[in-house]
Amino acid sequence: MKTIALALGAALTLSILFTGGLRAEDEIRVTNLLTESETIATDSAAADVGLDDVCCNCSAPFWFSGVEMTFMQYDARTGGRINLSYDDSGTAGVDYSIRDGNNSEGLAYTPRIWFGRQFGEKWGIVVRYWNLSDFDTHRPELVPGQVNLPNFATKTEFDRARLYTFDVEAVRSFTPGDWKVDGTIGVRQASILADAKIDTFGVFTTGNFVNLSLSNGFRFDGAGVTSALTGRRQIGGTNASLILGARASHMWGHTDSFGRVAGSVASSPSAPLVGAATVTRNNAVAEMTIAEFQVGIQWDFAVESLPMTTFFRTTFEYQNWSVNGPPTGGAGFGGTIGTLTTNSFSRAGLGEAQLYGLGLAAGFTW
Repeated sequence: MKTIALALGAALTLSILFTGGLRAEDEIRVTNLLTESETIATDSAAADVGLDDVCCNCSAPFWFSGVEMTFMQYDARTGGRINLSYDDSGTAGVDYSIRDGNNSEGLAYTPRIWFGRQFGEKWGIVVRYWNLSDFDTHRPELVPGQVNLPNFATKTEFDRARLYTFDVEAVRSFTPGDWKVDGTIGVRQASILADAKIDTFGVFTTGNFVNLSLSNGFRFDGAGVTSALTGRRQIGGTNASLILGARASHMWGHTDSFGRVAGSVASSPSAPLVGAATVTRNNAVAEMTIAEFQVGIQWDFAVESLPMTTFFRTTFEYQNWSVNGPPTGGAGFGGTIGTLTTNSFSRAGLGEAQLYGLGLAAGFTW
């Protein structure tokens, strides 16, 4: 959350500089990057100038591109869960019990890049790419209400998440009333991966040694249809505009999912208990839907020394990813050796992801 606070502060500073640093007699270029370029003279003498005079090149083709840094709080779920417990008969109660391995969560920042061509006032094409990848290491979560007894083993969980989209879309622009609206439709390639691994290693209690690894996860890869509506409305006579956007995507593809456990438990003087098991379902037919929403403010400017315009934008964004496909099952490891009883199970499944956060963007048209 500290990173998001810094980003919000940067956005506020930009807004003060951009809105306060312009004089009333300056010419401001307000640009809809997916519609037309529109020059607005803000002094009173420009009130009698017709639209054809100030926008004589609106129908001329132009290029546009931009980069947005997204700061996203994410929760990517594996669709499964890992359960593990160790119980030494020489102590009272269950010594150690965890229930985790169901999600990867954290704060990640990643860029969104787009590039396109507007062919006139109404039609255009745009290519867009976004990729989030993150890794986290922490102690596994305990079973609610469980109070673990002292032991000497090392317990570590490794979580990983990766989400990406690649879009190619046609753009149709409209100007209903005071709004500038861009409708897009095209194809999307998308992927989501979420997995977790829990390792326990070392002397657990006197005379008992554990070395056990449990993991689960899934991955979806597919392609399909994506469509969006993005609206902009100028705020008063300023160079700022309100932005509202929504996008829906549906992909068809395949999933790989797994639940896995392997390791050994030893209790002197008995022979060690050793085992491994894996359950997988690969290349299974599945579908995924993605819903996205944005709201924010954009500032547009002319670049006086170059034949181009630029914009700066800050938005709040929410995403929901959902995967549907066949179930997988799970794998377990357990037994009693000497005084130590082990029970574990790694369940696989198909997960989902929810993300929300801040976007800071800049771009050009030329």
